[in-house]
Amino acid sequence: MRQPELNGPMTLTYKSTEELKIAKGQPLILHTAAEYGFAFVMQHKVKATLRTSRKQMSGNALSGEIFLIPAHCQCKLEQIASQMVTVIVIRFTQDTTKAHGKGEATHETLDLLLSDDFHPFRTPQVRSWIHDFMSENEYVETSLYYQLQSHLYAIAACYLESVQKPKETHTDLIIFVEQARQLMLDQYNHPLDIEELAKSSGSSPSRFYMAFKEQTGLSPHKYMTKIRMDASLHLLAGGTSSIVEAAHAVGYLDEYYFSRLFKKHMGMTPTEYTARAKKKIANLNGVFAGDLSVLGISSYISFERSWRENNPELVLEQLAIAQPELILSGPTTTEYYEKLSEIAPVVVLRWKEYSWKERLLEISELLGLTSIAEWWLSYYELKVENARRHVKNVLGNEPFLVVHVVEGGFYLFGMKSRKLRGIFYEDLQVTPPTPAEQISLLKVDKLEEIAELDCENVLFLMHSSTTEALCVELEQQWCILKPSRLKKRCLFLREYDSPLYNPVVNESLVEQMVKQLLVRVD
Repeated sequence: MRQPELNGPMTLTYKSTEELKIAKGQPLILHTAAEYGFAFVMQHKVKATLRTSRKQMSGNALSGEIFLIPAHCQCKLEQIASQMVTVIVIRFTQDTTKAHGKGEATHETLDLLLSDDFHPFRTPQVRSWIHDFMSENEYVETSLYYQLQSHLYAIAACYLESVQKPKETHTDLIIFVEQARQLMLDQYNHPLDIEELAKSSGSSPSRFYMAFKEQTGLSPHKYMTKIRMDASLHLLAGGTSSIVEAAHAVGYLDEYYFSRLFKKHMGMTPTEYTARAKKKIANLNGVFAGDLSVLGISSYISFERSWRENNPELVLEQLAIAQPELILSGPTTTEYYEKLSEIAPVVVLRWKEYSWKERLLEISELLGLTSIAEWWLSYYELKVENARRHVKNVLGNEPFLVVHVVEGGFYLFGMKSRKLRGIFYEDLQVTPPTPAEQISLLKVDKLEEIAELDCENVLFLMHSSTTEALCVELEQQWCILKPSRLKKRCLFLREYDSPLYNPVVNESLVEQMVKQLLVRVD
């Protein structure tokens, strides 16, 4: 974008203000002659087409945005929503002290305020200023005139600052949204003005909101509410926080408002939830920790699912001392089931035989927390729907192999493995390659073995400690091993630290997939 260069002091002179109403199918045509105009969209959205002797530009301006109409311009305003659009046009002239020789074109002077493209901008105080502009009548007293002049210069200054500021890139906005998301996660217990956060993005608030939802699947307000509700579950289930303390700890100063909001989302009051979630649960399978976590519950005592192979008598002794109210276990022998049952009621979950969603609902029903699980799943589905759109837009129907990179080799997950089939090939609707249809879980030592399969693209799942250099090396190796003319893609999800089949891990994979696709748009 060309940067305006002011060659001398510029004088702006306010002329008049007019209010325009634009109905659907009835575009308005303005001719500015020697005057300029700042057009402010009072409500809804308008399409503006600006045509001068040298150029034509067009674009949309949203409610609260301002755009410049240059001098000697034909301006066409069209309504692009279903409602009547109101636009306020502030007309003025401008001049500079720069002298022009005889016959010299004055385009430079006339274009001092004009950027190379349609450029709507915002300034927070403009609505109060518009009230002053609209209050003037045929006779403008001196004090009001100077006030309007002051407002005009302030709007012009905001415009100049806006066009001279480097335009944010797609990547800049992705980074800012991620920073905003992290800020919400870190400071959900403090009041956070999301409107101010949007303004500080460097783009229009509407663009920030759109980018945030594109990246997370949720609006900023919904995202913040979910963070706070999640945090409140853990506080209430922990048993050490009262409802008042939990409300304040997650950023709600009014505990009554918090209680109403909690019941609206969770389908039960905080008191009802606390009574059901305080159950002392012994967890004998690390996979189930993710199910309990999204319900707000931490295991009272837990062991890895290999507990029977490593001193099982010690585990039974520790369980007896802990005195849990309920034991969650994967499939076990009759002998150990009977020993566990002597300590507390045992629920055996055959978790490899059905989906993680079914298991989450089964556990939640067991605890009387079905509405909590359904609430969590509803938000998960919003994220999945958003991620699915990105998959369709970026990957299309290109097939991808899903490969977990481990020390000393690779695990290839196919369509016969429920673990990652459900998340990638079903939820996100990544297209499976033909070889994957016959594979459950395939362990290979070398990348060359994967390259022998009929597929050009790979989605690598990696530990967070994986270096960028290793990713680059893998991608280079893959391109060498697949020397066809077809386009080859490698995607890397580098936070696959806990390869467990549960809600927490799968939600993380969905979020990582969106981030990867946003930066890999080409």
